[in-house]
Amino acid sequence: MNATARRRWLEHTDDVLRGAGLRASAGRTAVVALLAEQDCVVSAQEIVDGLRASDGPSASTATVYRALETLHEFGLVRRFDSGEGTARYEPVDPSGEHHHHVVFDDGEVEPFSDEELERVIHGLGDRLGLDITGHDVILRAKRSS
Repeated sequence: MNATARRRWLEHTDDVLRGAGLRASAGRTAVVALLAEQDCVVSAQEIVDGLRASDGPSASTATVYRALETLHEFGLVRRFDSGEGTARYEPVDPSGEHHHHVVFDDGEVEPFSDEELERVIHGLGDRLGLDITGHDVILRAKRSS
């Protein structure tokens, strides 16, 4: 996420949570700040570890999970399950900008974007008479030698 997208997501997240009448808590605020710095998906445990390693406020595992559930409930984060049994999360850009994921055989996940793929997906929606409101693409791959 670039600086503009980070700022946009942080402002949007604050607006949505305040609009829902939720008070800011130190734990949730720390989780939101850490998520805004991510370029791709991150697990709850990685968030806990990142908060413990930072100079800022830390949060318990339970607090991190509660914060993620709240953010997911309000559509502020996307839950990503690559099939390995660990859910990962990433901010949902309010502009609709998004990327897809490559899951490597070692479990590493990398983001990718492809304008042609987006055109094909929306063209498919047109051909099927559908209004595509969202989509996820997960590629599984081995690294080429």
